[in-house]
Amino acid sequence: MAINTDGIEWQDGEKILGLPPGVQVKIIAEGSDEVSERVDKFVKFPPGYVEPRHTHDYYHSTLVLEGEMHVAGKVLKRGDYVYGGGGVPHGPYHYPVGCMVYSAGRSLKMSQIHKRAEK
Repeated sequence: MAINTDGIEWQDGEKILGLPPGVQVKIIAEGSDEVSERVDKFVKFPPGYVEPRHTHDYYHSTLVLEGEMHVAGKVLKRGDYVYGGGGVPHGPYHYPVGCMVYSAGRSLKMSQIHKRAEK
């Protein structure tokens, strides 16, 4: 399947992901099979945004497309990658100049809501 993503609307990331205001999400594909459910999306974080420490029920592969994502003392730029999730607390992530990522999430039962994690 080929998808032209320009025609897909950006949505409020606070509603979709349960993150603090300012994030935008573009869901580009969703699907399931007998094993799991999957969601592929673009996520835009504005300059200065801090994604709090959190957990969620799905594993994700995240690829930086634009800007910077600061993770665990590393500065990630275009082409850099983060893998995580599955109930394991992670973050906070910092986006001092803003950032857009591609993120693919997979779980037995997909819920994209991020839950705040204790330190």
